Amino acid sequence: MTPLAAIMDVQFANPQTRLPIDEDRLRALCERTLAAHGVEASLSVVLGDNAMIRDLNAQFRDEDEITDVLAFPFDDEPGPEGERLLGEVVVSVEKAVDEARERGGNAEAETALYVAHGLLHLLGYDDHDPDDTRRMREAEAVALAGAGYEPTP
Repeated sequence: MTPLAAIMDVQFANPQTRLPIDEDRLRALCERTLAAHGVEASLSVVLGDNAMIRDLNAQFRDEDEITDVLAFPFDDEPGPEGERLLGEVVVSVEKAVDEARERGGNAEAETALYVAHGLLHLLGYDDHDPDDTRRMREAEAVALAGAGYEPTP
């Protein structure tokens, strides 16, 4: 069997300083989720703050507000050496820290939830009606459990 690292590449940009991030653990979450969906693709994950995500939300969605995660599909653009680039997930770690504190959860797990949520959007999941939301929540739980994260309250 081909090792996951040989069939996909998950790159991180982590300009935020609010929370130490275990990129290897998040990478494993992404790799397992891609493999579970039979997708061989590269992915970019940006771990930013509220200001970054608000700017992106205003620029690309015309919504001048903070959100937790944005997902930008790359429409199967070929990358270097022809590999498939699935897209980019941008997370506000600052929002994750604030939400975890408010709900009594773990900020690292909340960040992982946002990464999983964004990745699932890139994989075609949606959360605009109750059935789709239920399917997405189930897939999030599987992704988080597979990487050893406890669900957030």
